[in-house]
Amino acid sequence: MNLLTDAWIPVHNNGRFQHICYKDLMCGHDEGALSLPRDDMELAVLQLLASLTQAVLPPKDAAQLRDRAENPMPETDFDKGAEPFLEWFVLDHPRTPFMQTRHVRAKEATPIQKLFIGLPEGNNHAFFNDPGEIRQTCASCSAVALFNQASACPSFGGGFKGGLRGSAPITTLIQDDSLRSCVWKNVLHKGWVDRLLPPDEGLDETPVWIDPIKAGDTYYPHRIGMTKGLFWQPAHIELIPQNETGRCHCCGTTADRLYGGFRKEKFSAFTVKEPPPWPHPHSPRQIGKKEKYLSFTTTAPAWTQLNHFLMRKEEKNEGRIPAPVVSQYREVFARQQRLHLTVGGYRNKQASVLQRRHEFFNLSAGWDDNEAHLDHFVETGLNIKTLLRKKLYGFGKAVGVSGIQEQAERQFYNGSEPVIHAAFREMDWERVVEAYDEFKEQLSGLAKTIFNQLTQPYKNDPKKIKAIAVARRGLFKELNRLD
Repeated sequence: MNLLTDAWIPVHNNGRFQHICYKDLMCGHDEGALSLPRDDMELAVLQLLASLTQAVLPPKDAAQLRDRAENPMPETDFDKGAEPFLEWFVLDHPRTPFMQTRHVRAKEATPIQKLFIGLPEGNNHAFFNDPGEIRQTCASCSAVALFNQASACPSFGGGFKGGLRGSAPITTLIQDDSLRSCVWKNVLHKGWVDRLLPPDEGLDETPVWIDPIKAGDTYYPHRIGMTKGLFWQPAHIELIPQNETGRCHCCGTTADRLYGGFRKEKFSAFTVKEPPPWPHPHSPRQIGKKEKYLSFTTTAPAWTQLNHFLMRKEEKNEGRIPAPVVSQYREVFARQQRLHLTVGGYRNKQASVLQRRHEFFNLSAGWDDNEAHLDHFVETGLNIKTLLRKKLYGFGKAVGVSGIQEQAERQFYNGSEPVIHAAFREMDWERVVEAYDEFKEQLSGLAKTIFNQLTQPYKNDPKKIKAIAVARRGLFKELNRLD
């Protein structure tokens, strides 16, 4: 399967599931909505399409990027752009297969399900799935899983390095009504690429399956080109074809060629020099003692990090840098437009995945001119959560009850998500002061309700009534003081 010429993009179109060609998508002959059984795999397809377009059809400037997003690409332009890369993106190439290494040495094969992060093979038991649920996959799903494992997931464990973004980075991608437009809005034009990776640094663009990593090699982030970085493959891995017709256990389609497993061998004898990390277009970074990619380290919902996803802020020893495609969107597309943003990733413990994360934000037009207000909304939500947790922790300590503050935090996050999303989706920035007062009142009311519910069982104990009253009075007083 060649990603540039064959039908591999999984979509639901005109009431049915099908695979369409990359050329058809880019040239406007056929579209549809991405369709796979898992939201993380759909996000991986979109990121793969954006990365492929960045590598093969990079727009020269903002004007061309806007034109590509609004209008189908002429077939002659597509053919001219794709022609030099036709040998690079072939999944079953005899010498240089896409994101693989030929002749991997391994004592035994690994089941293909291990490529689908979070399913119960090896150490992964995070979700309601059975071992061996995915025993064979078509070329399309295999290519997507390969890409996702290499670029967005923890490594295979000891003896394997992770991707350029770390073990489990957060990915933020712009959404749009049209799949074709959506792809282009997650591609950087040349001016933006040059800001991240100045061309005079001697950039290496050749993917590692074409120019393999060798033991002892050292890579410097500022010299890793956009193509090489987007398709970075730190592992030695080789798919095992079954050469028989059957049903793909991921997307359900019938395919002439299926893959039932893969070979992998330990390989970490190379170095990527940091800091700073390679500037990936699709992920936000944070600056502290060192610069690193943002990840999900707790169960807190994504709105708690919304400021990191949208707003750049750099101070002496700390800061945040949104994904470059988000910053470019503000500059090239955002004026008087809504922002539809998908946020995805995994929460992990070393090689094990604990949680799969996928959230969607819909911000009303004008968000890009109201950074301070957005920041204030998010910080107020976090402050109310902290006050609730603090007062219940004090109550629990006073009466000998442990863990009540964790219960409160979980309930606050669950109850606050619809309030947060509705506020940003329906925001009229002309009346932001009134909207903020309503927002603060709703979240303060939620905190009071949670406090009352969690302390209710202790009201019949005379020894604890005073502690409840003191904690409630303190909570209500501090909530009223919030600006």
